[in-house]
Amino acid sequence: MDKRKKELEDSQNNPCWVAFIHPMTFIVPNDEIPWEVKLEDINNISYSSGNLIRIVAKFNIEKSELCGLICYDGAIAIPKNIKFQTKESALNYFSLFFAKLLLANFYVEGIDHKDIVNGNLSENWSIWPTDLGSSSISNLHSKIRMLNASNMDTIHLANPRILYVNELLDKLKLGEEIFKQIPNLNPKFLLRGITEFRYKNWDLVLSNLWISIEQLIDFIWNHNFLVNNEHNPNVEVPNRKKSLKEDSRTWSASVKQEILFQKNLIDEDILYRLSKARKIRNKLVHQGINVDEQTAKDILEVAIRLIKIIAVKSNLEDLNFDKSNIHKVKSSDFQPNFISWKNLPDSNFVESVFGKEITKKVKK
Repeated sequence: MDKRKKELEDSQNNPCWVAFIHPMTFIVPNDEIPWEVKLEDINNISYSSGNLIRIVAKFNIEKSELCGLICYDGAIAIPKNIKFQTKESALNYFSLFFAKLLLANFYVEGIDHKDIVNGNLSENWSIWPTDLGSSSISNLHSKIRMLNASNMDTIHLANPRILYVNELLDKLKLGEEIFKQIPNLNPKFLLRGITEFRYKNWDLVLSNLWISIEQLIDFIWNHNFLVNNEHNPNVEVPNRKKSLKEDSRTWSASVKQEILFQKNLIDEDILYRLSKARKIRNKLVHQGINVDEQTAKDILEVAIRLIKIIAVKSNLEDLNFDKSNIHKVKSSDFQPNFISWKNLPDSNFVESVFGKEITKKVKK
């Protein structure tokens, strides 16, 4: 009874939002050999779930006193603190997190509300439990964690992608540098558009990536064109720049693209593909005419090229888009304090907290 009471308090004190890197990815500590799950254990559902749920790394969260946590099975956890009180705020953060990896040339699928699940920091070494969520991705990962998946699901453990902790953190850093250079680029639409390309949903590719395209064009317009003195008169014309920035009826996306082409800020091929895609998008919006595969490919390539025009160190050309009911504690009166979360060690979580014997146990 005392143990159950302590577990209850821990879950209340350290709640978190969880999203999973998908396709299945093992995040391996730098000094470890990647875990090869035996086919017999996969078939018999007898693999060590402890190895999957253990925390292997921390990462900093901007403007938050608490860190984010990463588990071996690619679960990413952020605390349900003031910064992340709602699932919407968590979704925005996870979308940025995954988009950073994407811009660093590591494919991660986009997520929405259905993919985000509830979890808890458990016994200072794992994120457990996580609920099933409402999507195939959250169901897959959570059931595998709980040894409650079918053989068709557990086969994902046979050939996971491998990413070492230092590689993951380096990719996050690179992605962060790119996003800082394009602050108006919303990661949700970019991530979703590229994910839909993998699943050949051409309409959704164009719908999402067109938003990204307009954000990228606006950035080039405002930061590469308007600020250049060569494109402005020597004597400031009243309200001229204000009109160029704010009058979207006169200075529409198509007009901006034409002027950027005239000033050699985008090339002829980009202009042609955007013009073609715009007509097809208008037919989709107004006439319900479906988008073809080539248009989806064009818009994806243009989005990548525009990012590379703006951002240094972007490396997207090799990205492969074709590969790739548990008890929940509720209490309105209890406020989490995150004491255990704050006291987590910086590395070697399992070994530093429980000693080598426990480490061997979870590495079964």
